[in-house]
Amino acid sequence: MTNSGGGRPPDLDQVRQMLFPDLPEEEGWARIEQAISGAADPARWAAIEHIASDSARLAAIERLAAASLSDDLLLRLNELREEHNGDSDTPH
Repeated sequence: MTNSGGGRPPDLDQVRQMLFPDLPEEEGWARIEQAISGAADPARWAAIEHIASDSARLAAIERLAAASLSDDLLLRLNELREEHNGDSDTPH
């Protein structure tokens, strides 16, 4: 495997390819950088927390995403919801 991605480690380039398999390399990296920048925005975090606290909306998002997300990721989303709802003591 070549070290593409502008000197980034091959593992990171593999993640980019998994996230954006149909995009050109530079566009994939641009989207990742945008996401990282957005993650530092307090207003975006507040919006995400608002959505996460709405069980019906979160369930709808999960139903839409289920067609393309792996089972492991969906399991982790469910665990995070349980933790958010105070059910983290529930055995899995």
